Amino acid sequence: MNLALKSSYRSNPDSEPAKTVIPLFIAGIGAVGSTLIKQIRELEHHKFEIRIIGYCNSTNTFWPQNSIVENHAEATNWDQISEKLICSSYQDLVFVDATGSREAALCYEILLANGIRIVTPSKIANTLDQSYFNSLVQLADQNHTKYQYETTVGAGLPVISTLNNLINSGDKVVKVSGVLSGTMTYLFNKIEQGASFSDAILQARELGYSEPDPRDDLSGTDVARKFLIMARTCGYSFEMSDIIIDTLVPEKLINHSLHDFIHEIAEYDGHWKSRNAQALVNNRKLRYVGSFSDEGIRVGVEEVRQDSPLANLQGTDNLVQIYTRRYPTYPIAIQGPGAGKEVTAAGLLGEIVG
Repeated sequence: MNLALKSSYRSNPDSEPAKTVIPLFIAGIGAVGSTLIKQIRELEHHKFEIRIIGYCNSTNTFWPQNSIVENHAEATNWDQISEKLICSSYQDLVFVDATGSREAALCYEILLANGIRIVTPSKIANTLDQSYFNSLVQLADQNHTKYQYETTVGAGLPVISTLNNLINSGDKVVKVSGVLSGTMTYLFNKIEQGASFSDAILQARELGYSEPDPRDDLSGTDVARKFLIMARTCGYSFEMSDIIIDTLVPEKLINHSLHDFIHEIAEYDGHWKSRNAQALVNNRKLRYVGSFSDEGIRVGVEEVRQDSPLANLQGTDNLVQIYTRRYPTYPIAIQGPGAGKEVTAAGLLGEIVG
């Protein structure tokens, strides 16, 4: 399989300037990683040629540029991958981590220390200890490379870049709030429309809006990670253990098998039907909202006013509201689809060529 991009110049090629070659290694060729490869193969850019020099999943690693037999695979070993990339002759090499693997995330330090740019949608590295996050940012600066993680928050939405632009221009972010779970938006919209809590969960799962185990979304941990990443990007120091998280997973079902969870979650339909009815009586709607400020990070279910932007979210939309010293009353708002392999891969591609 030849993953190098074809040239976009077809007329008078001798007169055209040479393209910038971007060598790329992709860790993780699941839903997002394989979609990224598809988008790269479809891209025809007059300035860039993206050249995939290797890729891997959790078990196998391929180096198609160096192998006579392109499908020849090595067993995936993160230390060996890092060493091979560091010792390669490629300039301005990019490592894309689409795995969600802690082992992959722990390679970032040595890669950045050797000038390799990292682009990732994985939240793992940014939500380990604060000291690890600080180290990654510092290593990128010291070694004149980039640590890019836009797609960890809001998929393809320009949340992290907006925060960085505000900070780099001398502003201070004092608060960020909003809805950052497309699964939760879908869930509460369905309940408003009359669906039961359990049916809404099953539909979200069938449509691919939720994780295979819906508890990964319902626990609120994923949303908490996103707010932690934004807070750290803005210069705040918090740990995951500092975050107040309101989980939608009943305590009784936390340790159940997925099969038993699916079959017993209907016991809680009455609770959510009642909460939704009470919110409507109060002229409000239920939303899973998060926020951070210098007082801390909190994520959980809130009743929001029916005329608020949060109440009007549809589908799997996300909405981030950024309050700064320059925008203290009316926040900067970023809204759009915040989940899905296509928009996430597109966000990665934008950072790779950006």
